[in-house]
Amino acid sequence: MSKETDRDRQEVDQAEKVARFKRIRRLKKWMRPLPRRSNVHRYPVLKWFSKIAYDRSYLWSFKGNAIVSALFWGMWIAFLPVVGLQMLIVFFVALGVRANLPLIVALQWISNPFTVAPIYFADYEIGLSLLGLLAIDYPRNEILTAEYDWSNFELTSIGTLLDTFPPMFLGGSVLGIALGVLSVFLYKGLANLYKSPTTPSQ
Repeated sequence: MSKETDRDRQEVDQAEKVARFKRIRRLKKWMRPLPRRSNVHRYPVLKWFSKIAYDRSYLWSFKGNAIVSALFWGMWIAFLPVVGLQMLIVFFVALGVRANLPLIVALQWISNPFTVAPIYFADYEIGLSLLGLLAIDYPRNEILTAEYDWSNFELTSIGTLLDTFPPMFLGGSVLGIALGVLSVFLYKGLANLYKSPTTPSQ
């Protein structure tokens, strides 16, 4: 009986390994356009740290913890008002939390030239609402009001938008963390769904 139990357990373990291998292969296929250990030196910003990235194997790991860290932190940073600095930030975050580098980089494409305006507007509105709930009276930037007279707009007016950073950072953090938690939850759910049954067939 003990031998049969051991054999059944080995069959289950082997089936789970095969399923995990298939998931990893599928994920790697989707991520072909992203930086890999062999070509990281070709990517903007990342090429400055290609030697560091190449020597740290955990940046290229597709194990659960590396994927979970990349999903959570990648989502958070993607919704922060740090456009232009994202790749640099996520690289050092990936080093610190041992996250999968290709995935955390891929998530930064969420905020691209086509989506950055609505994302940052949502960040700002959410941030202002949260500050209001905390009884913090933070004035809305005049350029972002319906009453603003655009005939008075000048390039120097862009500097006045700096005061939008605090509410945008707060709103982006809340939005990014919420979506990060959701993405981790969905990943774990899908991972469990694709696992082989734990009880072998008779």
